Amino acid sequence: MRSSSQPEVAGPFRAAMSRLAAGVVMVTCHVGQRPWGLTVSACCSVSMDPPLLLVSLGRETTSARAITDTGRFGVALLGDHLVDVARFGAAQGQPKFAEEHCLDDAAGSRSPVVAGALAHVDCAVRETVDAGDHRLFIGDVELAVVHERDRPLVWCERTFHRLDELTEHAITEEETWQRQI
Repeated sequence: MRSSSQPEVAGPFRAAMSRLAAGVVMVTCHVGQRPWGLTVSACCSVSMDPPLLLVSLGRETTSARAITDTGRFGVALLGDHLVDVARFGAAQGQPKFAEEHCLDDAAGSRSPVVAGALAHVDCAVRETVDAGDHRLFIGDVELAVVHERDRPLVWCERTFHRLDELTEHAITEEETWQRQI
């Protein structure tokens, strides 16, 4: 069986995934009773009944270790006005203690809440799955708070982007079929 870490697969795979646009979130947890935040784009809903959320973190990160130890994490959906917060949480090799970015009173959340986020989801770990060099955390959603609508921050081609306009693209079934030819 061929390993995906071989350069002939790893490089093109990394390039392909860089073209997959994704929303940007900050995964929050507590490290020694202090708020900690790591910026990621690997986050998705798993189920609505029951409400489950998945985040994927590098297995050796401080965040992954803290979440494994505490059994809790939060997810802040970042708007484009929080690009500096996203950069803070994405800085490699830097401590990510996030006191200056988090609210003191977290409105019932047991995980740190990022001030000004589009939404906050508070989770208890239901399941963990080791996958390659990452750990997947599936969380039971215990609280979800949605704030004023703003434009989401997006990660694509290894950089942050803002959406200039939120538009709906309705594509008919016939157009979809024609594009597949």
